[in-house]
Amino acid sequence: MAGIGAEREIAGPLINPNLVDFWNEVLKPGVDGAALYGGRSSSKTRDTACCLVHLVDTVPVKIRVLCIRRFQNRIQESVYTELKWAIQHLGLSDRFIIQKTTIIHRITGSEFIFYGIERNLEDIKGTSEIDILWCEEAEKLTADQWKVIEPTIRKEDSLAIMLFNPNLVTDFVWKEFVVNTPPNWVTRQINYDQNPFLSKKAVRGIKSMEDRDPDGYRHIYLGIPKGESELSIFRRKWLDACIDAHKVLGLELTGRNVVGFDPADDGEDACATAALKQGVFAGIEEWHADKDQLPDSAKRARATALQAKATLSYDTIGVGAFVGGYVDELNRRKDVLGTVQHVPFNAGGAVVDPDKPSDPHNTNSVKNRDEYLNRKAQAWGNTARKAMMTFNAVTRGISIPPSDVLSFSSDVPEEMLDALFVELCVPEWVESEGKKRVEPKKQIKKIKGVKSHNLADAVIAADNAEINSYSLDNL
Repeated sequence: MAGIGAEREIAGPLINPNLVDFWNEVLKPGVDGAALYGGRSSSKTRDTACCLVHLVDTVPVKIRVLCIRRFQNRIQESVYTELKWAIQHLGLSDRFIIQKTTIIHRITGSEFIFYGIERNLEDIKGTSEIDILWCEEAEKLTADQWKVIEPTIRKEDSLAIMLFNPNLVTDFVWKEFVVNTPPNWVTRQINYDQNPFLSKKAVRGIKSMEDRDPDGYRHIYLGIPKGESELSIFRRKWLDACIDAHKVLGLELTGRNVVGFDPADDGEDACATAALKQGVFAGIEEWHADKDQLPDSAKRARATALQAKATLSYDTIGVGAFVGGYVDELNRRKDVLGTVQHVPFNAGGAVVDPDKPSDPHNTNSVKNRDEYLNRKAQAWGNTARKAMMTFNAVTRGISIPPSDVLSFSSDVPEEMLDALFVELCVPEWVESEGKKRVEPKKQIKKIKGVKSHNLADAVIAADNAEINSYSLDNL
């Protein structure tokens, strides 16, 4: 069979009228996939069940629908139960055979097949002739799993449908299908406030959570991924606008060449460099190194700075304390080319210019000493302010000084920029002693399951090389 192709029909009776336009678009020929995401109680799963049951009943050819989720210990834990409900709700009980593990259309032989990804990945890999893939709880899908699953829907006119409640901005599905939506895909966000059939009691419970736990409410019921809340230091849309911002704004940026270096000494954490050349981030690298490879990592960062004719700005916390002395040693050696100036970035140090306004363009803003707990918070706040100002300049035409433009060259590989932007978006502001501090890395790893943001720290170190105990002007 050649797939459902032109046999697709516009969605029929759905329980939520707010999704009719979405399904009309998704079921057009030529659409490869759809991502339906948002908070809880938004009717995503029930509407999908109704749509697919109606589609299977009205298309006069055999359709194979593969329904998957991460874990499925029992068939009742899958969307099997929702499909049974939809069949009854649409008055189609006499047209389907509901078996223990499959659901089959009596006339066309169309079938719904159910698998749990975690335990049945190889079985899914061997499944063929799939017309529609329905992935429930897709926020848990990994890139490696998708590489195995995606080939099952390569028939002409086959369709993938991803349903999920966003979790982290680092999640594969969020980055792959929302942030970087593939061609011929349709995305739609829906939340509880667009579900007209939600009970008044349920709405009261949701509103109660909004009052008790605003951050939890935004994540759970508004579908805002962690790392993209009001407390996030950076917004993804700001950073996207910073790609080639100097070209978009027609500005020739100037400034010292600085390479930011964030060292690491174990396999899970990574070393990273970010090269800022004449006001534009033109090179970003990341690599893994063990404790016995610290000299090699420092040598590599020094070589990057030497090639860029740049000053090396490095994080001095932990293993970074070793870098300055080693670079000095290399500078003195006759068998090593060139000399590289370096400047330590003491993230845990006191804020610089404590009595100056935290926003240099607003004399009424709070002083640095009252806004930020330490130098790291001040640096992250400074770069985030530049990202926001650049976004406003690019998208709204607001004039800003060239020194406030944050620009990333499009010559940097797209996957590297994406990894950097995700790392910048994950940390949130937390309060300590009544002042802002950057969410601790240990907390980010424990609560969000996100690795250390080394790329981001390298960018921050390069962009804030002047925020340290030395002055670049005196080098």
